[in-house]
Amino acid sequence: MTRSVDRLSFLDTLPAVPKIIQALEARDGAMRARELAKLLGVTRQHVYKMAAEGAIPSFRVGASVRFDPALVAEWLRRKMPKPVVAPERPRIAV
Repeated sequence: MTRSVDRLSFLDTLPAVPKIIQALEARDGAMRARELAKLLGVTRQHVYKMAAEGAIPSFRVGASVRFDPALVAEWLRRKMPKPVVAPERPRIAV
């Protein structure tokens, strides 16, 4: 018998990330760096640096950097650690 872990239920076991993903998915329209930084708990400068490096999905509107909440939510899901499931060992009767 193989154990499997439902990916969505695994996400719910991590304290803040599912709430952040839900907040992102509930948003409508592009986000500013200030809004995303507050949601992620990092500085605005850090968000700009990640965007410049291509580490987080972003796009430009003229000189401004904006973030699509749905793409950022998907990016967070990909960054989540994968669940580790230990293989089931056969039981030996003694």
